[in-house]
Amino acid sequence: MSRNAVNDLIDQYQRSFKMLSMEIRRFDDQEWLKGLVFFQVPVKIAMHIVDCLDYYFSDKDGDHYKWGYRFGGGYWELLDERLPDRENLLVYSKEIENRVITELSSLNDEDLFSPVKIKDGSGETQIGHYIYALRHTMHHHGELATLNVFLGNEGGVWE
Repeated sequence: MSRNAVNDLIDQYQRSFKMLSMEIRRFDDQEWLKGLVFFQVPVKIAMHIVDCLDYYFSDKDGDHYKWGYRFGGGYWELLDERLPDRENLLVYSKEIENRVITELSSLNDEDLFSPVKIKDGSGETQIGHYIYALRHTMHHHGELATLNVFLGNEGGVWE
């Protein structure tokens, strides 16, 4: 069975996780908690990205996934002093990356066309679901890049 498409998908996810990590590392400790409005804060966007990837690869629907469990609550619930620092968020991101790669590595190209298990609007097939999760990640990566530039850092990592 062919794995060319699966291998391409794994490569794109690995590159995306690397881009996310590099973008996060550009913020210093003070910038990590600075932003424009409630959600447009680096730590909150990064938490959202990784929590969503955790969800997309959990096989649980949105009613059964515990949003924000990793840090004791979602970004919308936690006071600033309870939000994770960059290193803790990067550790979480690496764990989710490993889970994503493990799941994708268990597939062959034909598996990508099977129906998606979670019916949340992210796709009808596994490939649609995986692309949706990647597209969502890159959308929010762009917000992190913009915040980096806004805060005077380089922004817009490409891998």
